[in-house]
Amino acid sequence: MLYDRIFAGAFLVLSGLIAWTAYHFNVPFQYEPLGPKAFPLILSGIAALCCVWLFIKPSQNTWHPTKEVWVKILSGLGIMVLYAALFEKAGFIISTTLVGTIFSWLFGEKLLKAFLYALVLSPISYFLLADLMQLNVPVGILFGE
Repeated sequence: MLYDRIFAGAFLVLSGLIAWTAYHFNVPFQYEPLGPKAFPLILSGIAALCCVWLFIKPSQNTWHPTKEVWVKILSGLGIMVLYAALFEKAGFIISTTLVGTIFSWLFGEKLLKAFLYALVLSPISYFLLADLMQLNVPVGILFGE
């Protein structure tokens, strides 16, 4: 219960910093219907509400992660850093296929199936983000940056 409150307090501060940063983020042109600050402001508001709830009513769960869980968590963090590094140059489809494959494999899927799932879902996700939602998603060097 104490750890839940410590986590809630720390994450509440982080969500406040995200909201403050997003509120002061200004771009010279509008490339999305809501603008670049709406999404982080909404997410930080939801996170803040969840933190307040967790602080008021902490979990009664006494589960603690095992060594294998910590390895998966830290591997996932490393994979997300890799994704951020690849995203601009390799593009959305390639980086999402690679990271999706690794995540699926890390959490128990066979490597070939993980690759095929990621290979199918990446172009579909790209179409949804770029064409339907009109978001600026990088295509990368393979598809003509």
